[in-house]
Amino acid sequence: MDYSELVHALKSGETRTANRLIGEATPILRKYLISKVNASPEDADDSIQQMFEYIIPKILEDDINNPTGLLSYMLKAARHSYYKIVRDFDLDKFDEIEEQLVTEADQAWLLMNEDQANILLRCIEGLRNSYREFARFLFDYPSANTEDIADNFEISPANAWTRKHRVLKKLTDCVSLET
Repeated sequence: MDYSELVHALKSGETRTANRLIGEATPILRKYLISKVNASPEDADDSIQQMFEYIIPKILEDDINNPTGLLSYMLKAARHSYYKIVRDFDLDKFDEIEEQLVTEADQAWLLMNEDQANILLRCIEGLRNSYREFARFLFDYPSANTEDIADNFEISPANAWTRKHRVLKKLTDCVSLET
């Protein structure tokens, strides 16, 4: 697909056309990142956003030499944005957004029903020690909020939120494989 029209739309201030073309490119870029570099849908979306934040100023500054090859350039830039996200991932950065983090107290209990209780116990036992302790705490104190978890494990609330969701993801994946 030729995205030279996107270059023209951005340079001439045709916001509607630019938004339409970006909307058409986004699913292509997303599928590429998910299938080729195994990005999660969320990471793919973040990578695409960063890629557009990089490319749009380049277009406006006439730094794009071959507008007909823009899709290829966007694919490459999105892939590099994804690798940068993976490389630069740092739990300490979550301190900046900890006020925005929302958790549901009963999220862990959504995994359980009578048939899956034994499977869930096996999955918990299969976790490494730190995650196992974390999972047991979540099930022992289902109404614990992020700050309660942080206080119990002596970590930042952002780190507690991240670990909670990692543990729940591991347990969800394990239970799904077992059922």
